[in-house]
Amino acid sequence: MFQLPRSLESARDRVRDRWRGFRYAANHVRDATVKSLFLEIASQRDEFAGEILPHAQRLSGAMEPDGSVAGALHRRWMTIKNTMGVHDDAAIIRETERGERAALAAYEDALNGMLPPTARDVIERQCAHVSHSHERVTRCSSCE
Repeated sequence: MFQLPRSLESARDRVRDRWRGFRYAANHVRDATVKSLFLEIASQRDEFAGEILPHAQRLSGAMEPDGSVAGALHRRWMTIKNTMGVHDDAAIIRETERGERAALAAYEDALNGMLPPTARDVIERQCAHVSHSHERVTRCSSCE
Protein backbone atom coordinates (compact mmCIF):
# COMPACT_ATOMS: atom_id res chain seq x y z
CA MET A 1 0.00 0.00 0.00
CA PHE A 2 1.02 3.57 -0.60
CA GLN A 3 1.31 6.19 2.08
CA LEU A 4 -1.70 8.49 2.00
CA PRO A 5 -0.48 11.93 0.93
CA ARG A 6 -0.33 14.10 4.05
CA SER A 7 -2.36 16.82 2.34
CA LEU A 8 -5.18 14.40 1.42
CA GLU A 9 -5.11 12.96 4.93
CA SER A 10 -5.42 16.49 6.35
CA ALA A 11 -8.34 17.35 4.05
CA ARG A 12 -10.02 14.04 4.97
CA ASP A 13 -9.65 14.73 8.70
CA ARG A 14 -10.65 18.38 8.35
CA VAL A 15 -13.88 17.54 6.52
CA ARG A 16 -14.89 15.24 9.40
CA ASP A 17 -13.94 17.99 11.87
CA ARG A 18 -16.14 20.47 10.04
CA TRP A 19 -19.07 18.04 10.00
CA ARG A 20 -18.83 17.76 13.77
CA GLY A 21 -18.16 21.47 14.20
CA PHE A 22 -21.18 22.57 12.19
CA ARG A 23 -23.42 20.09 14.00
CA TYR A 24 -22.14 21.41 17.33
CA ALA A 25 -22.66 25.02 16.24
CA ALA A 26 -26.17 24.29 14.90
CA ASN A 27 -27.10 22.79 18.27
CA HIS A 28 -25.89 25.87 20.14
CA VAL A 29 -26.96 28.89 18.09
CA ARG A 30 -30.39 30.38 18.69
CA ASP A 31 -30.91 32.11 15.35
CA ALA A 32 -33.05 29.79 13.19
CA THR A 33 -31.54 31.01 9.90
CA VAL A 34 -27.98 30.41 11.11
CA LYS A 35 -28.97 27.03 12.58
CA SER A 36 -30.44 26.03 9.21
CA LEU A 37 -27.28 27.15 7.38
CA PHE A 38 -25.05 25.19 9.77
CA LEU A 39 -27.16 22.03 9.42
CA GLU A 40 -27.05 22.34 5.63
CA ILE A 41 -23.26 22.69 5.63
CA ALA A 42 -22.89 19.84 8.16
CA SER A 43 -24.87 17.57 5.84
CA GLN A 44 -22.67 18.60 2.93
CA ARG A 45 -19.50 17.86 4.94
CA ASP A 46 -20.84 14.40 5.78
CA GLU A 47 -21.27 13.78 2.04
CA PHE A 48 -17.75 15.10 1.42
CA ALA A 49 -16.29 12.65 3.95
CA GLY A 50 -17.98 9.82 2.09
CA GLU A 51 -16.55 11.04 -1.22
CA ILE A 52 -12.97 11.33 0.07
CA LEU A 53 -12.90 8.00 1.91
CA PRO A 54 -12.70 5.71 -1.16
CA HIS A 55 -9.71 7.69 -2.47
CA ALA A 56 -7.97 7.45 0.89
CA GLN A 57 -8.69 3.73 1.08
CA ARG A 58 -7.42 3.12 -2.45
CA LEU A 59 -4.20 4.96 -1.73
CA SER A 60 -3.43 3.55 1.71
CA GLY A 61 -6.22 1.39 3.07
CA ALA A 62 -7.09 4.20 5.47
CA MET A 63 -10.24 3.75 7.52
CA GLU A 64 -12.89 6.37 8.13
CA PRO A 65 -11.37 9.24 10.12
CA ASP A 66 -12.42 10.44 13.53
CA GLY A 67 -11.16 13.92 12.67
CA SER A 68 -8.10 15.66 13.99
CA VAL A 69 -6.88 16.47 17.47
CA ALA A 70 -6.98 20.16 16.50
CA GLY A 71 -10.64 19.83 15.53
CA ALA A 72 -11.52 18.12 18.81
CA LEU A 73 -9.70 20.84 20.75
CA HIS A 74 -11.48 23.54 18.75
CA ARG A 75 -14.90 22.04 19.56
CA ARG A 76 -13.89 21.75 23.23
CA TRP A 77 -12.82 25.41 23.19
CA MET A 78 -16.22 26.38 21.74
CA THR A 79 -17.91 24.43 24.56
CA ILE A 80 -15.81 26.14 27.23
CA LYS A 81 -16.45 29.60 25.80
CA ASN A 82 -20.17 28.87 25.58
CA THR A 83 -20.45 27.61 29.18
CA MET A 84 -18.16 30.22 30.78
CA GLY A 85 -19.96 33.26 29.50
CA VAL A 86 -23.27 34.48 28.34
CA HIS A 87 -24.57 32.57 25.33
CA ASP A 88 -23.33 34.37 22.24
CA ASP A 89 -24.37 33.36 18.72
CA ALA A 90 -21.81 35.80 17.31
CA ALA A 91 -18.95 34.04 19.11
CA ILE A 92 -20.10 30.64 17.79
CA ILE A 93 -20.36 32.05 14.26
CA ARG A 94 -16.83 33.54 14.53
CA GLU A 95 -15.40 30.21 15.70
CA THR A 96 -17.21 28.42 12.87
CA GLU A 97 -15.75 30.90 10.40
CA ARG A 98 -12.29 30.26 11.83
CA GLY A 99 -12.79 26.51 11.40
CA GLU A 100 -13.82 27.03 7.77
CA ARG A 101 -10.64 29.05 7.13
CA ALA A 102 -8.62 26.11 8.46
CA ALA A 103 -10.57 23.66 6.29
CA LEU A 104 -10.05 25.84 3.23
CA ALA A 105 -6.30 25.95 3.95
CA ALA A 106 -6.22 22.13 4.21
CA TYR A 107 -7.99 21.79 0.86
CA GLU A 108 -5.67 24.30 -0.80
CA ASP A 109 -2.67 22.46 0.63
CA ALA A 110 -4.02 19.20 -0.81
CA LEU A 111 -4.43 20.84 -4.22
CA ASN A 112 -0.82 22.04 -4.09
CA GLY A 113 0.36 18.47 -3.46
CA MET A 114 0.51 15.40 -5.62
CA LEU A 115 -2.86 13.73 -5.97
CA PRO A 116 -4.18 11.17 -8.41
CA PRO A 117 -6.44 12.83 -11.02
CA THR A 118 -9.65 11.32 -9.64
CA ALA A 119 -8.86 12.45 -6.09
CA ARG A 120 -7.82 15.89 -7.38
CA ASP A 121 -11.19 16.30 -9.12
CA VAL A 122 -13.02 15.56 -5.86
CA ILE A 123 -10.79 17.86 -3.81
CA GLU A 124 -11.11 20.71 -6.35
CA ARG A 125 -14.91 20.47 -6.36
CA GLN A 126 -15.10 20.24 -2.58
CA CYS A 127 -12.65 23.14 -2.18
CA ALA A 128 -14.94 25.35 -4.27
CA HIS A 129 -17.89 24.42 -2.03
CA VAL A 130 -15.86 25.04 1.15
CA SER A 131 -14.84 28.46 -0.20
CA HIS A 132 -18.48 29.30 -0.90
CA SER A 133 -19.55 28.07 2.55
CA HIS A 134 -16.80 30.16 4.15
CA GLU A 135 -18.18 33.22 2.38
CA ARG A 136 -21.70 32.41 3.61
CA VAL A 137 -20.50 32.00 7.21
CA THR A 138 -18.48 35.22 6.92
CA ARG A 139 -21.63 37.05 5.82
CA CYS A 140 -23.40 35.69 8.93
CA SER A 141 -20.52 36.94 11.03
CA SER A 142 -20.74 40.46 9.63
CA CYS A 143 -24.52 40.58 10.29
CA GLU A 144 -24.20 39.87 14.01
